[in-house]
Amino acid sequence: MADKCPAGAPMWMVTFADLMALLLVLFVLLLTFAEMDVVKFKAMAGSMRDAFGVSREDKLAGIIEFEGALRRKSASDVDPTRAPQPAESSQTVSIELPEASDQEIKEEAERRQDRRLEEISGAMQEVIDKEVAGSGITVKREGNKVIVLFPSEIAFPSGSGRLTHEFSKTLGKLLPVLSKTKGDIIVSGHTDNVPMSGGEYQSNWELSSARATAVVHRILKDKQFDSKRITIQGHGDSKPLAPNNTPQNRAKNRRVEISVLVEK
Repeated sequence: MADKCPAGAPMWMVTFADLMALLLVLFVLLLTFAEMDVVKFKAMAGSMRDAFGVSREDKLAGIIEFEGALRRKSASDVDPTRAPQPAESSQTVSIELPEASDQEIKEEAERRQDRRLEEISGAMQEVIDKEVAGSGITVKREGNKVIVLFPSEIAFPSGSGRLTHEFSKTLGKLLPVLSKTKGDIIVSGHTDNVPMSGGEYQSNWELSSARATAVVHRILKDKQFDSKRITIQGHGDSKPLAPNNTPQNRAKNRRVEISVLVEK
């Protein structure tokens, strides 16, 4: 006589059911975290509608989500009692999506640019606060740029275009963040208005250019950057941050700046 099967579901089925439930939760979470670029989707939907066309549109009543807000679309030409149409007069039922205006596309691009600027400046400031707090290095946003400002006192000996060892180490700590950016990089040197008196450089123009060049050489040394992204600028004393009327103000004007351009 054959053995009787035990009552209830097999043991493996419980494990299998748990696995299926966990997979369902996983996919629901993935769908929840997914983001849709509404402006691009609407622009694409409008282009597809214009390209393929419809013979007739029946607009369905319902609610759609538009930029985070629920809006109801009114129904038209919907008759549940209407008899089916002959095959030769086929109809297409479609939902009309609002098309993105030029202003909406512009505003969305500006929001994306602002988020990238905030991310870059925040990451730079975090490294500075953690590694070289109190060094005088500052980060600021200006238009479509994030600017990291290095006082010349910590970067170069007086009248020299050669990086100090400490400044080279500081740059090395910022390079991982800088390498993750995608925009062009501008390295600019600035001086005060005190004329050069002999020495290696004949003018402040030469000194500011030499300092910017030294910073670029240090950046490219790590081989993380495409040299086509980088531009060198030597401004001399032509773009001061403060009037060159006190030793403190002249010290502010002696600096090197690394600017990252963020496009829309």
